Amino acid sequence: MTSRLVANGIRVEFFTDDGIVRAVDGVDFAVRPGARVGFVGESGSGKTTTALALMGMIEPPGKVTAGTAMLDDIDLLSLSEDDHARVRLSRISYIPQGAMNSLNPVMRVGDQIVDGMIDHGLALKRHERRDRAVQLLQQVGLNADVARRYPHELSGGMKQRVCIAIAISLKPKLIIADEPTSALDVITQRRVMHTLRELQGDIGASLILIGHDMGLMAQFVDEIMVMRHGKIVEQGDVRTLFRRASHAYTRTLIDSVPSLAPTNGNAANGNAANGNAGPRPTAGNNNGTPLLELAAVSKTFGGGPFRGKGLVALEPLSFSLAGERPLVVSIVGQSGSGKTTLGSLILGFQRPTSGAIRYDGRNLASFSSTETKRFRREVQAVFQDPYAAYNPFYKVDHALVEPLVNFGLAKGRDQIYDRMTAACRSVGLDPAQTVHRFAHQLSGGQRQRLMVGRAIMLSPRLLVADEPVSMVDASLRSTILGNLKQMKEQQGVSVLYITHDLATAYQVSDYILVLYRGRVVEAGDAEVVIKDPKHPYTRLLVDSIPWPDPDQAWGGESTIAQALSELENQQTAGGSPIRSRIDGFSLSHC
Repeated sequence: MTSRLVANGIRVEFFTDDGIVRAVDGVDFAVRPGARVGFVGESGSGKTTTALALMGMIEPPGKVTAGTAMLDDIDLLSLSEDDHARVRLSRISYIPQGAMNSLNPVMRVGDQIVDGMIDHGLALKRHERRDRAVQLLQQVGLNADVARRYPHELSGGMKQRVCIAIAISLKPKLIIADEPTSALDVITQRRVMHTLRELQGDIGASLILIGHDMGLMAQFVDEIMVMRHGKIVEQGDVRTLFRRASHAYTRTLIDSVPSLAPTNGNAANGNAANGNAGPRPTAGNNNGTPLLELAAVSKTFGGGPFRGKGLVALEPLSFSLAGERPLVVSIVGQSGSGKTTLGSLILGFQRPTSGAIRYDGRNLASFSSTETKRFRREVQAVFQDPYAAYNPFYKVDHALVEPLVNFGLAKGRDQIYDRMTAACRSVGLDPAQTVHRFAHQLSGGQRQRLMVGRAIMLSPRLLVADEPVSMVDASLRSTILGNLKQMKEQQGVSVLYITHDLATAYQVSDYILVLYRGRVVEAGDAEVVIKDPKHPYTRLLVDSIPWPDPDQAWGGESTIAQALSELENQQTAGGSPIRSRIDGFSLSHC
């Protein structure tokens, strides 16, 4: 029997030294039996806090100060800590955003799956534990051997599926999924969400999906609650809301989803326009020496006389990026395609197994200490995880001050402060509200924009941006992508944009390389590659984008399986992957 959730007047307040912060301000909503309801809004809107209140997981200085949440005959907000522990997993379960941080790194996956069942009084023998864990893993599309692995041995998508297996282990009446796919590539996201939908239907649970991706909401939920500043500003069935949104904020969220429609300054229609744009900033020299050159660069992990061939992460790749004309070149592919390995090689974090990487005509492997220091200033990075990139023991001003001092770009307290505050303002941050705080006190979007600001501050010639928008709100994506385009157009910085999201790649790219299993399968300007993909892998990436249109079918597991089968058959196909070329970038071997 399915259950109904009715919430009235939920209020959550945080009691801080600066006063009371009302994170959730009297929200009312209902979740019908078996329904899928989406809670959408930007960071700080109150959607996750509402979910944590239902789970009894609000930590001090936060407190639920008003309201009721009736799940059948149980008021979730009035339960004691012990009663909440009994209700979690059995009646209401939670799928977290960060699967890696939610799994115990020193316990095997199978033990973690049955751990909650044992806590709820299920006395299972050793073989029964294994059988139950294997059964749940198979339900979420994983092999039985995953039960014996540790979390670090699994991909992001596999870890997220393990979290789903834990969430359904006791067949709860309500599942809360908090941005369960925000850090996953579009293909893995599509498969995980399909799995979640099938399992939710099988056990007859209601589901609340928390997120900011309106495209994903359009493809997955029945109803939507739009939250802003702790309040629900609009709610309704998904088709009505997407067709006739009444609140301006809802329309902003829908419009912020990247699309394949050309925009002003978009590289898709900008290649021709750029030729008529007049003088442009240069990325450095004008002597014809490439800014960056890869000569048959490959990377294999492991291997050797006693360990076999090893894992080929990147097959031999050669390209040249000119120094005279700034470009945005996107490296596109799902997890495991080799794109992050390529970025790591270019940044000098790893050495290639074969081939050479040249910056400004010089091989990275032969750089002197002086040349390495110059390279570190001129080639900057924006990483995917905007939290791990900061030292948690320092306030974030340390991340800005240290490179200014190390590279001698500012002298004296006043100069350093001016450069630091200018960097914050360049990416839309208020220095007074940013630089004197710790990284954990900033939102993900603030941390990510601060990383972009730090790169701008050092006046680089090349920026390697590895999934810089995958973990931020949709509206902040456009801000950060705008920052990248601004760096190219106004400061002459070339950008290597690493992403799994073809929609954002289309918005900013001059040229696109599609990587699959370490090799380029399709390359060309954005209009050619994304609007008219020829390789089945590129088509699968495009088809897996969740569009903000409830009537545009996303496709189920069968369509994904068919595409993957076609992809395997294509692996032996010959022919050049180069669809078109562009001035300033030359792809010669792949």
